[in-house]
Amino acid sequence: MAATSSGGESQHATTDREIVMSRVISAPRELVFEAFTQVRHLSRWWGPDGFSTTTRSFEFRAGGNWDFVMHGPDGTDYQEWITWREIAPPERIALLHGESREDPNAFESVLAFEPDGDETRIVMRTVFPTKELRDEAVQKYHAIEGGEQTLRNLAAYVAELTRNDTERSSDAEPQPGGRMSLVRVHNFSVSLDGFGVGEEQRLEAPFGHAGHRLVEWAMPTRTFRQMGLPGEGAGSVGVDEAFASRWATGVGVEIMGRNKFAPQRGPWADEEWRGWWGDNPPFHTPVVVLTHHPRPPLEMDGGTTFYFVDAEAADALEQARSLAGDLDVRIGGGATTIRQFLQADLIDELHIVVVPILLGRGERLWDGLEGLEQRFDIEAVSSPSGVIHLTFSRRPQDA
Repeated sequence: MAATSSGGESQHATTDREIVMSRVISAPRELVFEAFTQVRHLSRWWGPDGFSTTTRSFEFRAGGNWDFVMHGPDGTDYQEWITWREIAPPERIALLHGESREDPNAFESVLAFEPDGDETRIVMRTVFPTKELRDEAVQKYHAIEGGEQTLRNLAAYVAELTRNDTERSSDAEPQPGGRMSLVRVHNFSVSLDGFGVGEEQRLEAPFGHAGHRLVEWAMPTRTFRQMGLPGEGAGSVGVDEAFASRWATGVGVEIMGRNKFAPQRGPWADEEWRGWWGDNPPFHTPVVVLTHHPRPPLEMDGGTTFYFVDAEAADALEQARSLAGDLDVRIGGGATTIRQFLQADLIDELHIVVVPILLGRGERLWDGLEGLEQRFDIEAVSSPSGVIHLTFSRRPQDA
């Protein structure tokens, strides 16, 4: 694979305010094009080295928008807005990119996907409103270097997609019109003795006798501060934030147990309880609540709607996927719900945070899951906060 960039002179009227760069990627253009079509793809490669993204909203269609934040490696956040102006699969994408919908300094980019034997040449031509804005982007923001890094990251991600397609071709039944969505768990904390929540959960103590000890690692992070957790400043950007920030990217629905939604047990005494999170919960997606006592859907501000269903894990997942579109499904907890989905072998990616405390009682995550490690590739990352982040990635069945 090779990358080239150019800002040289030509007879074209926009030459002095444009940047053109290209890269040859070892994959068919249909697959390269697909990497632009979903948040769960874009979040894995978009941006220069060291950057990550948090998506607020995403709609990949002509006239649709991508509202997101780019997080720089130095902790700086950059508000970004993209409007997709033209989409011609798998040949061309035209977009307008600025800081907001009405940004007068927004620049236009056109991406062409050209077949090159078994490979694809992607050509990105960006035109700025003025020469001064183009020069500022190059000199102050290193736009050419950043663009080349972004295309290199795209190439690496497409190579990963190619490998995953080969490995999973016999494992998953694709959704109509796309790849099978993943089932993921993020930021679920357990004690050293395996408890995901303490005993005696109630309104005043949602984590039971564990208090907030299981989530103290998360409370200082930027992601959890943005959810409304108290604290000074914008939040930390270290190891814990790197893991915490992945929870929403590419997710179109959450499945949670009733105990996560409410402190009540048995039939609903009334339907006034609307969750722990206020009128604008942090999910901004549909949420499927598993309960033996269904009730009408509960629509909240910010795009969250709770659906209360009585279903086994596989049936609940089918309902959730119908709500998620092409995006992934997150299993939000608690411990019983995650364990049910693990027992049914329905989870593809699992992020567990081992917290150095002993609870002694409560709801254990791992009971009945002997041999679970044989299904997953497992990595461990220790954090200065004292926790250990364990990530489980499903192995191919023939591995």
